[in-house]
Amino acid sequence: MSISFFGFDTAVSGLTANQRALEVTGHNVANLGTSGYSRQNTILASAYPRTYGNWRVEMGVDIQQIRQIRHTFNDNIYRAQSNNLGYWEARSKAVKDIESILGEPMMQGFQAALNNFWDAFQELSKAPESLTVRALVRQRADSLVKHLNQVGSKINKLQSDLNEEIRVRINEVNDITEQIAELNIKIMSAEAAGNLPNDYYDMRNVLADRLSVLVNAEFNFTPDGSMDVLVGGYYLVNKGEASKLAAVPNDDLSNFYTPVLKTLTDDIPIELGQGIIRGLLEARGEVSGAKGSYSNGTPNITSDITIAIDISNTSTDYLAKVKDHIDALVNDLELRGLDYNLRLVTFGGSSPVTNTNFRKDAEGLKNAIPDTPDSGTSNNFEDVINAVASNEYGEVNKYLLVFTEESINGDGAVTDDDTLSQYLRILKDEGITLSVSTNPAYFDEGDTGEKGWDYLTSQTGGKLYDSTEADYTSLMKQISHDVNYDINTKMSTTPDNLNIISSVRKQLNALINILAREVNRLHMSGKTLTGKDGGLFFEAIDNTRPIELGNIKLSDDLLDVNNIAASTSDANGDNRIALAIANLRHEPLMTGNNKVLSLDTFYQFIILDIGNKGYEAESMSESYRMLVQQADNMRQSVMGVSLDEEMTNMIKYKYAYNANSRLINVIDQMLETVIFHLGSR
Repeated sequence: MSISFFGFDTAVSGLTANQRALEVTGHNVANLGTSGYSRQNTILASAYPRTYGNWRVEMGVDIQQIRQIRHTFNDNIYRAQSNNLGYWEARSKAVKDIESILGEPMMQGFQAALNNFWDAFQELSKAPESLTVRALVRQRADSLVKHLNQVGSKINKLQSDLNEEIRVRINEVNDITEQIAELNIKIMSAEAAGNLPNDYYDMRNVLADRLSVLVNAEFNFTPDGSMDVLVGGYYLVNKGEASKLAAVPNDDLSNFYTPVLKTLTDDIPIELGQGIIRGLLEARGEVSGAKGSYSNGTPNITSDITIAIDISNTSTDYLAKVKDHIDALVNDLELRGLDYNLRLVTFGGSSPVTNTNFRKDAEGLKNAIPDTPDSGTSNNFEDVINAVASNEYGEVNKYLLVFTEESINGDGAVTDDDTLSQYLRILKDEGITLSVSTNPAYFDEGDTGEKGWDYLTSQTGGKLYDSTEADYTSLMKQISHDVNYDINTKMSTTPDNLNIISSVRKQLNALINILAREVNRLHMSGKTLTGKDGGLFFEAIDNTRPIELGNIKLSDDLLDVNNIAASTSDANGDNRIALAIANLRHEPLMTGNNKVLSLDTFYQFIILDIGNKGYEAESMSESYRMLVQQADNMRQSVMGVSLDEEMTNMIKYKYAYNANSRLINVIDQMLETVIFHLGSR
């Protein structure tokens, strides 16, 4: 009779299993709206039977596990798309902020202020003696300056805010990885005890989802239940240990942050891949945040000019013409608002090549040029190249101006193509622009079988000048003009990268600096209403830095509108300076998209470039938003709670529970009959 009590065990196992299944179903229903929750499923299996001799007794049902329904493949797709979405949304927001600052494309910002400035000078050209129009010019110029400084202040703040957000997001990554490491410990402990901590799994997956928005993270699951996290090839989480990221300055004197992996001995630069942080880094600009940083857009108007003179040249007055016209070069550089550093290399004489840095001492440089030729040795351009390449330059625009009337290595010394290629490589590696003043006979060809100077100048961005030109003043001014044009081109050409704000700053600063220097050049060449020479129109607030956003003001002399130079002479009605300044808007002074552009057209190019970046970022954001939603829908179809399915399960488990309770009643009645009624009749 004892063996029939196993029926109770069978029924009780059914009651227990179905009750637990009902509890799991209730847990699913309760978490219907819980973000990140994965539905759970009770896995039931026949209990292991018992055997007594030849008698096999079935023992009912066992709960094998309460399993979380989730698909890793769907998670990976969702996280990959979320990672891209975070990146593009960060870029899109930055572009919208820039557009808001510039007041474009509603024509209420910089373009309007610039148009008013040009129009004021156009009016002045019609009435150059009018004090009313002169006051209008000063007022419009002052409005432009205030707008530029306000734009500069706002861009600085936007860049600073993005920089701070980078630090906050890096700290958020650390918080997430710490929590994942803590959950790993709890999960490993629970699994070691034979339990499945499903809610811990959900918490960890929610953290993994968020981390994927911030950085491109790789998640590896281990047999002990932990989830390792790798970013840029480095472990941020390894079982229960979390490594820290840190936001550190990206350069000396810079306050811009870059992410590094902290170790006991060193800070390791780490590539975070796509994600919000990468988008923020590019939006701010991966550049030095040091004050006056060229990479962050401050105009580089410093020219380091090496004047190399072949002192073996015996042409009449050759050395004297070069020597006596150095001032013309320097004066024109100063008139154009360029900073400069002067060096002198002499070659071709009986002494070795000299290489002296005179800085701004033009008089000292002139005195170092010999008065008479010295034809002791043959012309050796290789010595010149090596001397120039050995100089310490810093961040400057480098120019080599060669004065000679011979071929590259002197007449009678044929330079082969391999040697010329070596010269060219050195010049390019050093970033030196080579220009040569020589006899036109050597422009295209040197000695028989030898390439001319054009081979080197054309490939380094330099020019060729006719040394037989009688007017050396014009020659030197042309050299200064070409140096200025080259600097303007470099200044207005943005690097081929994905930076947003630093690139916009560089473009705007180039426009402002070139505009200010060109206006100043014309203004200083004119006459005021009182007959005096014109002075500076624009000045830098901080004279240690070039004119740029936030660092521009009107000259104090313009408080008196009589000091505005509108003419080139004292003659009534002379409007040439005012008209020349008004026409600057159409002058081809800038370079954009590999084209020569006017100031106005260059600004339109900037706005178009910003608009294209914004369109791209918003389009990509919208695309990835849809992909994220599709991936989440696919994920929710597996892990999400379905009320219809849960109600079906609820009814199923309820009937099973009731049936097992009924079975207990039946067994109880059977045993009662056996125990109390059998044999009593």
